[in-house]
Amino acid sequence: MKIRRVQMMVFLIVLASISAAKAQNVGVGTQNPINGNLVIKSSGLVSGLVVGDSTAGVSFGENNSPYIGFNTYFRGGRKLMQNGFGGYMNFNHVTGTLFFGSAAVTGLQGALPVLTSRLSINKDGDMGIGVNDALAGLHLKNKAILIDNASGFADIIMDPAYNSHGGGMELQNNAGIRTIVLRAADGTGQSGELVFYNPDDNTSTLELDGDYSNSGRSRIIVDELQIKGGSDFAEYFDVAATKNITPQAGMLVSIDANNAGKLRISESQYDRQVVGVISGANGIKTGMMMGQKGSIANGEYPVAITGRVYVRADASTAAILPGDLLTTSNLHGHAMKAICNKKSRGSIIGKAMTALEKGKTGMVLVILSLQ
Repeated sequence: MKIRRVQMMVFLIVLASISAAKAQNVGVGTQNPINGNLVIKSSGLVSGLVVGDSTAGVSFGENNSPYIGFNTYFRGGRKLMQNGFGGYMNFNHVTGTLFFGSAAVTGLQGALPVLTSRLSINKDGDMGIGVNDALAGLHLKNKAILIDNASGFADIIMDPAYNSHGGGMELQNNAGIRTIVLRAADGTGQSGELVFYNPDDNTSTLELDGDYSNSGRSRIIVDELQIKGGSDFAEYFDVAATKNITPQAGMLVSIDANNAGKLRISESQYDRQVVGVISGANGIKTGMMMGQKGSIANGEYPVAITGRVYVRADASTAAILPGDLLTTSNLHGHAMKAICNKKSRGSIIGKAMTALEKGKTGMVLVILSLQ
């Protein structure tokens, strides 16, 4: 007995040595497992490997492209192991795209419908959610984006069908109340809008509408407007040159009686047809401009009609001091101190804020107020 045991042990040692020296690949479903140490080959649409039982599990197979099924298996078609949801990961070796799909189905081992692709990543690293062929780094189809804060409230919501007229984005405060809404359209076939809300009563505080009431016109509604880039209110006019003098910023302009809606450079004292000053002189820019394109109420030059603006001034006859009323002079486009009260009526452009010595010409800062 002892001799037989020793012989058996020697035989096992020799056998182990031979197996270690000549390790063989193992094949299941194939007699030629040349592509790996363990090769499991399926037949037709049968899963190559199932980990689990009939109630749930993970299946591995080829099905023309490598796939991993969750709660599913192949047998003449993709089927479910248990009631609920089935899913899969599939790599398309032709397009280089990795897919993840899922679907719900009732009935034990019932045939799954065509699984909807929930997520895909293509060979360029573009990710598609709800779409198989991503066209950008992140491509969403019929999906919203929700970003919430530590309190669980949504800070940002981006929805492709925000208000049934087009996509939109909503920003909320830390209490989950909307404060800003951006819509691609505020009605069918209309333009977009941006609305700011008061979170206390949900009333709008600022509206920028690209096409309000389907009028084809834009509109801004605001409680208070602060302008930081200019200090005068101007309207657009066409201004004709006078005696080959080109219109320039700071020049006084008057009504052109021969051309409706247009202006000319002033050229006489106490001109009651004076309208205002071409805006933009001495670095002081227009604060607000008005005009209507395609109509008589438009033009090339912004003409200030109120506010603070620099004016070209002529002090050849009298010095200009702060507080002096100014009118037009004989020097084209220039202002002068109004001396004759009778002639001044209707020709005053405003009040000087800076001085200009007698005998000189230069810029004077004026508060415009036509009188």
